Amino acid sequence: MLDLRGLEIFLAVCDEGGLTSAARKLDLTQAAVSQQLAKIERDLGVQLVDRSVRPQQVTPAGYYLRQRARKLFGEFDDIRAGVARYRERDIPELHIGLIESVAVALLPHLVSRLKGKVGSLSITSGTTHPLMPELAAGSFDLIVTTEQPDGIDGAQAMPLLTEPLLMVLPKHEPAPRHWDDIADLAARMELVRFGEKRRLSRIIQRHLNKFGVEPHGTLEFDSSFAIIDGVRKGLGWAVSTPLCLFAAGVNAQDVTLAPFPTSAPVRGVQLVWMGERGSGPARLVGKACQDIFAEHIIPELRLLAPQLEDRVLLAA
Repeated sequence: MLDLRGLEIFLAVCDEGGLTSAARKLDLTQAAVSQQLAKIERDLGVQLVDRSVRPQQVTPAGYYLRQRARKLFGEFDDIRAGVARYRERDIPELHIGLIESVAVALLPHLVSRLKGKVGSLSITSGTTHPLMPELAAGSFDLIVTTEQPDGIDGAQAMPLLTEPLLMVLPKHEPAPRHWDDIADLAARMELVRFGEKRRLSRIIQRHLNKFGVEPHGTLEFDSSFAIIDGVRKGLGWAVSTPLCLFAAGVNAQDVTLAPFPTSAPVRGVQLVWMGERGSGPARLVGKACQDIFAEHIIPELRLLAPQLEDRVLLAA
């Protein structure tokens, strides 16, 4: 069995270039250092220091042990620092993942609301690929996403917000009132859409197909901004959600926003984390997100599209 004190003495011998200097640094006798070094060598069954040369040299086995021991002590230092942060913060470290369409809305406010409550805060935003696998792999402590945690053992979710699909049209295009009008629109203009890999793209496609609308178009983007910019420039029409419009910086003077004639599917935004360990941070972040939506985002969305007054809702 290797003990940490023995490894510490071995590293001192390596760093100081000999037993005498190591003993002086550690305030031990040379005999004590020599005995400890000999014990490690017996335990491992290999010579770590060549004592037959002057100055003494570390053997290849000793070199390997030195490298690994330094990494080990570095990890212990990180552990001590991490534990020490609990003296000042209930949550010393937190890694959050945000999907693109909610990042723009939440980021300016979320950091300030968590400041002083979280020691080390890391937020990754702007991602267009699924965050759920990264959460399951431990890359994030929690994520704000529209994905469902189905089939992921230990995943827990807190609903935050629901929002509907709506149409985004060039400024001078009249808003369709009936599905026949939307079918005519789809025949006349290209649909500027999200890429097929995006879950939102599949939801939109299913909704249009349900009412016999067959859109055409070759313009596909991963960015909400690129899609809305295409509509602004008259390249086509789009289907999006209020939060995506917010992320794209939509101005109601630039485009026409129109709800669907009948109830459109709603997209849920939720906070997801793994296991009971994340419940405390989830309560803190979930409350912050809902407060931000209620105080800042929903009022702005209702100004942008008054016809959505009762359709963008905080989760109960």
